[in-house]
Amino acid sequence: MIGNGRYHGKAPNVAASVSDLTHDVIELSELQVQLLTLDVRQSVQKARMCLILAVIGACVLLGTIPVALLALAALLVEQLEWSIAGATAMAALVGLLLAAIVLGVARVYIKKGLVSLERSRDELRRNVAWLKSTLRTRGQAHASEQPLNY
Repeated sequence: MIGNGRYHGKAPNVAASVSDLTHDVIELSELQVQLLTLDVRQSVQKARMCLILAVIGACVLLGTIPVALLALAALLVEQLEWSIAGATAMAALVGLLLAAIVLGVARVYIKKGLVSLERSRDELRRNVAWLKSTLRTRGQAHASEQPLNY
């Protein structure tokens, strides 16, 4: 109730409001860290297998591709009567194309392994939006309880 520029209602308890808000923010922060930890663990587990397969594939590729490319160059020289330089250049282009395909596939698998971090990012966005909304709502509630000074 407002009368003669004085506030006669219940005085707002600013300390309790700040304490409640701080408690909520700390609780949300703890939950956010737990979710991030879980997401990182899941991402590492998914990415681990992809990385192991990528390393094995790269080792096999590094071991067999030079031999296959030299065989391709020799085939081009013998069957199509290409020059050695032309045949080796064509074999190198084929090798580069194969490497690009393998790296593209590895990139897709690695991206799939890191998708679970989106859950943490989305939850953080929702928490920040909630915090802003809460601060705005509490700020407006306290402003409406203030006495009018004429």
